[in-house]
Amino acid sequence: MTTLSRTMTWVPVMLAVIATMSWAGNITLAKLVNESIPPIGLAFWRWTVASLVLAPFVLRPMIKQWDLFKANVKLVLLLALFGVAGYNTLVYIALEDTLSTNVVILQSASPLMILLVQFFLLKQTTTLRQAVAIGISAIGVLLIITKGKLVTDFTFGNSELIALFGILVWATYSVFVQRLPEALKGMPILGYTVLIGTAMLAPVYIAESLWFETMPLSFESVAISLYTGVFASGLAFFCWNAALQRMGAAKTGQFMHLIPVFGLIFSMLLLGERLENYHYVGITFIVIGLVVANLTSRKQRLQST
Repeated sequence: MTTLSRTMTWVPVMLAVIATMSWAGNITLAKLVNESIPPIGLAFWRWTVASLVLAPFVLRPMIKQWDLFKANVKLVLLLALFGVAGYNTLVYIALEDTLSTNVVILQSASPLMILLVQFFLLKQTTTLRQAVAIGISAIGVLLIITKGKLVTDFTFGNSELIALFGILVWATYSVFVQRLPEALKGMPILGYTVLIGTAMLAPVYIAESLWFETMPLSFESVAISLYTGVFASGLAFFCWNAALQRMGAAKTGQFMHLIPVFGLIFSMLLLGERLENYHYVGITFIVIGLVVANLTSRKQRLQST
């Protein structure tokens, strides 16, 4: 393999790493400010900042692909709803009443959620091994959202369920973004989804401001909006979409496991959170499920050589 080939192989890997590190920081910082900054307000200003930052880079590609956008408008609207307006807003709402640690660990369910979405929505066959893997990891997820009381007291934490639903929304985005025409991927779809997703959040943000809580104007609110808008939105989504194009949803989805790794480090350093016993057990089940899902048979190994 040439040096150029090796470099090209590592490019999508580094893009996925940058995206997951940015998102882990986003979850930790959102938890840090959640008592003073409302969730929908944070989501709206995050994407407003992202729209302004991305505009110089995406407007020309968007105009160039306008006809292709119109031909795929329903899919683009769905991606804007799920990838921009939906996923992170649900995560911010969940963080109102649960640990950052719980949310970042539940991100480990993303690859298996992607398999489920591919099976139920696209009718892509799931192997017996993948089904077993999903079942094993599901036990780990249940242990975390029930706080270790899966057997003794089978109750769900509402915030953890909201976070899990958000992850399902993200898995759906990761699968359906690949169904776009090649010319619409990259900068054009990034621009369309961010602008449309921000518009979708606007009326909800106004309602939150009028009837619940207003986004404060402070150094903290400006700083968190800038971080989430520039790094966790513009940069991260560009990197993630580029990685999806090169590696596919299933393989790129595996990098979501880096969110718990980075997130646990950030949560312990910035929030003083610590892992409980049920976290360790839940993580173990999730990891076992992922190992099973990615086992390669001897026949497959021979075919790949």
